[in-house]
Amino acid sequence: MLQTVQPIQRDIVVGVRPQRAFEVFTGDMTSWWPASHHIGSAPIAEVLIEPRVGGRWYTRHQDGTETSTGFVTVWEPPTRFVVTWQIGADWKYHDDLVTSIEVRFVEQPDGRTRVLLEHRGLEAFGTDAAKMRTTFEGPDAWTGILAAYAQVAAA
Repeated sequence: MLQTVQPIQRDIVVGVRPQRAFEVFTGDMTSWWPASHHIGSAPIAEVLIEPRVGGRWYTRHQDGTETSTGFVTVWEPPTRFVVTWQIGADWKYHDDLVTSIEVRFVEQPDGRTRVLLEHRGLEAFGTDAAKMRTTFEGPDAWTGILAAYAQVAAA
Protein backbone atom coordinates (compact mmCIF):
# COMPACT_ATOMS: atom_id res chain seq x y z
CA MET A 1 0.00 0.00 0.00
CA LEU A 2 1.31 3.42 -0.98
CA GLN A 3 1.60 5.99 1.74
CA THR A 4 0.17 9.41 0.91
CA VAL A 5 2.82 12.10 0.61
CA GLN A 6 1.80 15.68 1.34
CA PRO A 7 1.72 17.79 -1.82
CA ILE A 8 3.99 20.77 -2.35
CA GLN A 9 1.99 24.00 -2.20
CA ARG A 10 3.38 27.37 -3.16
CA ASP A 11 1.83 30.69 -4.06
CA ILE A 12 2.87 34.13 -5.16
CA VAL A 13 1.06 37.35 -6.03
CA VAL A 14 1.80 39.03 -9.36
CA GLY A 15 0.89 42.55 -10.38
CA VAL A 16 -1.23 41.63 -13.40
CA ARG A 17 -4.77 40.37 -13.95
CA PRO A 18 -5.44 36.61 -14.28
CA GLN A 19 -5.57 36.61 -18.09
CA ARG A 20 -2.07 38.07 -18.35
CA ALA A 21 -0.76 35.93 -15.49
CA PHE A 22 -2.07 32.79 -17.21
CA GLU A 23 -0.63 33.83 -20.60
CA VAL A 24 2.85 34.48 -19.21
CA PHE A 25 2.83 31.24 -17.23
CA THR A 26 1.68 28.98 -20.05
CA GLY A 27 2.59 30.82 -23.24
CA ASP A 28 5.91 32.40 -22.35
CA MET A 29 7.49 29.80 -20.08
CA THR A 30 10.82 30.09 -21.90
CA SER A 31 11.23 33.66 -20.60
CA TRP A 32 11.15 32.66 -16.94
CA TRP A 33 11.88 28.93 -16.58
CA PRO A 34 15.40 28.52 -15.09
CA ALA A 35 17.86 27.59 -17.83
CA SER A 36 19.49 25.01 -15.55
CA HIS A 37 16.22 23.13 -14.97
CA HIS A 38 16.04 20.65 -17.83
CA ILE A 39 16.74 17.01 -18.55
CA GLY A 40 18.16 17.35 -22.05
CA SER A 41 21.80 17.15 -23.07
CA ALA A 42 21.77 20.59 -24.72
CA PRO A 43 20.68 24.01 -23.40
CA ILE A 44 17.02 25.04 -23.58
CA ALA A 45 15.75 26.76 -26.71
CA GLU A 46 12.05 26.73 -25.67
CA VAL A 47 9.82 25.40 -22.90
CA LEU A 48 6.37 24.74 -24.31
CA ILE A 49 2.90 23.83 -23.11
CA GLU A 50 0.46 23.02 -25.89
CA PRO A 51 -2.73 24.94 -24.94
CA ARG A 52 -5.29 22.14 -24.82
CA VAL A 53 -6.23 19.01 -22.89
CA GLY A 54 -3.88 16.31 -24.14
CA GLY A 55 -1.28 18.88 -25.17
CA ARG A 56 2.37 18.20 -24.47
CA TRP A 57 4.55 19.96 -21.89
CA TYR A 58 8.07 19.67 -23.27
CA THR A 59 11.40 21.34 -23.86
CA ARG A 60 12.98 21.93 -27.24
CA HIS A 61 16.75 22.15 -26.93
CA GLN A 62 19.26 24.20 -28.90
CA ASP A 63 20.45 21.09 -30.73
CA GLY A 64 16.88 20.42 -31.97
CA THR A 65 16.15 17.54 -29.59
CA GLU A 66 13.04 17.51 -27.42
CA THR A 67 12.45 16.18 -23.92
CA SER A 68 9.02 15.57 -22.43
CA THR A 69 7.87 16.68 -19.00
CA GLY A 70 4.21 15.66 -19.17
CA PHE A 71 0.78 16.42 -20.60
CA VAL A 72 -2.06 18.88 -20.06
CA THR A 73 -4.99 17.23 -18.24
CA VAL A 74 -7.07 20.37 -17.48
CA TRP A 75 -7.09 23.59 -19.52
CA GLU A 76 -9.35 26.36 -18.18
CA PRO A 77 -7.89 29.76 -19.12
CA PRO A 78 -7.53 32.12 -17.36
CA THR A 79 -8.34 30.41 -14.05
CA ARG A 80 -6.37 27.14 -13.96
CA PHE A 81 -4.57 24.35 -15.71
CA VAL A 82 -3.21 20.96 -14.65
CA VAL A 83 -0.22 19.18 -16.17
CA THR A 84 1.48 15.93 -15.39
CA TRP A 85 5.07 15.78 -14.19
CA GLN A 86 6.58 12.53 -15.42
CA ILE A 87 10.22 13.07 -14.59
CA GLY A 88 11.59 10.56 -12.13
CA ALA A 89 14.13 10.79 -9.34
CA ASP A 90 16.71 9.84 -11.98
CA TRP A 91 15.78 13.06 -13.85
CA LYS A 92 14.53 11.17 -16.89
CA TYR A 93 11.06 11.06 -18.42
CA HIS A 94 8.94 8.00 -17.54
CA ASP A 95 5.67 7.07 -19.28
CA ASP A 96 4.55 5.14 -16.22
CA LEU A 97 5.27 7.83 -13.60
CA VAL A 98 2.55 10.43 -13.17
CA THR A 99 2.38 13.24 -10.63
CA SER A 100 0.25 16.35 -11.19
CA ILE A 101 0.83 20.08 -10.99
CA GLU A 102 -2.21 22.31 -10.72
CA VAL A 103 -1.79 26.05 -11.15
CA ARG A 104 -4.67 28.37 -10.27
CA PHE A 105 -4.94 32.09 -10.98
CA VAL A 106 -7.14 33.95 -8.50
CA GLU A 107 -7.92 37.62 -9.07
CA GLN A 108 -7.35 39.78 -6.01
CA PRO A 109 -9.48 42.84 -5.13
CA ASP A 110 -6.67 45.19 -6.17
CA GLY A 111 -6.42 43.70 -9.69
CA ARG A 112 -3.37 41.57 -8.96
CA THR A 113 -3.42 37.78 -9.21
CA ARG A 114 -2.57 35.14 -6.64
CA VAL A 115 -0.93 32.21 -8.40
CA LEU A 116 -1.29 28.96 -6.47
CA LEU A 117 0.76 25.92 -7.45
CA GLU A 118 0.21 22.44 -6.04
CA HIS A 119 2.41 19.49 -6.99
CA ARG A 120 0.61 16.36 -5.84
CA GLY A 121 0.71 12.62 -6.24
CA LEU A 122 4.30 12.45 -5.03
CA GLU A 123 3.73 8.95 -3.69
CA ALA A 124 4.12 7.87 -7.34
CA PHE A 125 7.88 8.25 -6.79
CA GLY A 126 7.68 5.16 -4.56
CA THR A 127 10.77 4.72 -2.40
CA ASP A 128 12.07 8.08 -3.71
CA ALA A 129 8.95 10.02 -2.64
CA ALA A 130 10.45 11.62 0.49
CA LYS A 131 13.64 12.52 -1.37
CA MET A 132 11.67 14.12 -4.21
CA ARG A 133 9.42 16.03 -1.82
CA THR A 134 12.53 17.46 -0.15
CA THR A 135 13.91 18.39 -3.58
CA PHE A 136 10.67 20.12 -4.63
CA GLU A 137 10.56 22.00 -1.31
CA GLY A 138 14.02 23.47 -1.87
CA PRO A 139 14.53 27.15 -2.67
CA ASP A 140 15.64 26.40 -6.24
CA ALA A 141 12.56 24.30 -6.98
CA TRP A 142 8.95 25.58 -6.99
CA THR A 143 9.68 28.55 -4.72
CA GLY A 144 12.47 29.84 -6.95
CA ILE A 145 10.62 28.99 -10.14
CA LEU A 146 7.56 31.00 -9.05
CA ALA A 147 9.78 33.92 -8.05
CA ALA A 148 11.37 33.92 -11.53
CA TYR A 149 7.91 33.76 -13.10
CA ALA A 150 6.67 36.68 -10.96
CA GLN A 151 9.57 38.90 -12.09
CA VAL A 152 8.70 38.33 -15.76
CA ALA A 153 4.93 38.59 -15.22
CA ALA A 154 5.34 41.97 -13.52
CA ALA A 155 7.55 43.40 -16.29
